[in-house]
Amino acid sequence: MSETEIMSSSPDGHYRVEVMLWEARNTIWVYSPRIVDMWQESCIFQFEDARWSADQSVWLTPTMVELKLRKFPGDRTGQGVCVVIDCVRLVARVGDGHEVELSALEGALETLLSGTDTGIF
Repeated sequence: MSETEIMSSSPDGHYRVEVMLWEARNTIWVYSPRIVDMWQESCIFQFEDARWSADQSVWLTPTMVELKLRKFPGDRTGQGVCVVIDCVRLVARVGDGHEVELSALEGALETLLSGTDTGIF
């Protein structure tokens, strides 16, 4: 069974990080994130692969949120990855500071995990 919870909201309530919880293994939970524009009532970002999990979300500004992510089962790296998402510009900054459009973020993170992009961790 999965359920959706609010992980955090921007200071003005315009944006919200929601997570869909699901039990990947006995007592191992994955928190699949999505970012919702509450004023437009639309999802501005969501992973296609539900194995991406948000460990933490911190609002740096009213429109920028930092997500600490990992991908279940987590055995490909010993650590997670940190991304900063700009909800207005619809871009994300990953590890070494390069920006990608939100539509390309999941692919960029997959490249990172495959080891072909070494500058992000």
